[in-house]
Amino acid sequence: MKAKTTTVSTQRGAIVLTSVVLLLTMAALVTLYTGQVKSFENQITLNEQNRLLAFNSAEAGLMKALGILSIEPYWDGAQFTGSLPGQGSFTTTGSWDEILRESATQRLVTLESVGQSPDQLSKVTVTEQALVYPLVANLPDAPLVVAGGIAAGGAFEVVANPDGGGAGVPLSVWSDLDVDLLNGSTKTCSQQSFAEGNCSNTPYSQTGIQGPDILDDDAGFPDDLLEYIFNVPAIEWALLRTEADEVVSTCTSLGAASSGVIWVEGPCYITTNTLVGNNTNPVILIVADGDLTMNSGSMITGLVFSFRKPTTTINYDIYMTGGARVIGGVVANHNLGHANGYYHSTYHREVLTLLQQHSSFQRLARVPGSWRDY
Repeated sequence: MKAKTTTVSTQRGAIVLTSVVLLLTMAALVTLYTGQVKSFENQITLNEQNRLLAFNSAEAGLMKALGILSIEPYWDGAQFTGSLPGQGSFTTTGSWDEILRESATQRLVTLESVGQSPDQLSKVTVTEQALVYPLVANLPDAPLVVAGGIAAGGAFEVVANPDGGGAGVPLSVWSDLDVDLLNGSTKTCSQQSFAEGNCSNTPYSQTGIQGPDILDDDAGFPDDLLEYIFNVPAIEWALLRTEADEVVSTCTSLGAASSGVIWVEGPCYITTNTLVGNNTNPVILIVADGDLTMNSGSMITGLVFSFRKPTTTINYDIYMTGGARVIGGVVANHNLGHANGYYHSTYHREVLTLLQQHSSFQRLARVPGSWRDY
């Protein structure tokens, strides 16, 4: 009887031992599995952090490239590198495609930025396209372009664009309504005649005699001159003002050092012998809802746009006294001639061309939907 009890106890002990061993084995397996899961989760977290750091670095490179383009629109896309302290590094390049339009050339740049995490285990590439375009969409074909007609009552002198009406066809004035040359002292002439001081002796047009160099009552005249020149509708003029390098309420600060796009809100008074812009650094002067007065000996080199806002009904004009002149072109989206003053505008092809080519007049736009990452 005693032997049987011992056998049963031994069997029970073996079962308990086996159960304990099995439980310990299961616990070890669970611990091992849990450790592997945790290690895998940590690796996932680390990879996500690395990718985020690499992504941030790539984006930083892309933003730097866009910043370079906004300052240096003719950047050649040469590779550059950089880093974010403790967050990774980037390598960025750009490639160009020219888009040829009838009026201007635009450039489409494709930017590629490769970012790496600090441990260089993660790499992200982002690309985006940007458009570099001239603020002036269309250059004026004549040295004087006016919506609403002209009633020349004072001294009126315009030096023509020799090819404004086509190759070898001069164009001095362009308007949608009548250009009245019956009053005052009026003359238009060629570049050569003006350079030789013979504008009065060999005019294209003069008081009472309108030549073919004056194109008025033109049915093909643009409905919106602001949109024609700057590709911004007149009703959205505030958008153009945000593109200006300077927004001022008077012209007292303008001078030889002035450059870029200058928006004047109200009347503009240019003092005697003041020079604004030059042949290598012309200006775009937009006078909004105000008269432009240029005193004796003053000169503006570039493009002058006398702009009357769509909601304004007041008439504005351009006043010039002896020797004052604009070299380049004058555009007005309202009629001129209320003042019996002096007008002088000389077409200058090279100056106007700079308004589309000079870096000061280039603008940058990111192409919607072009951003990619991989």
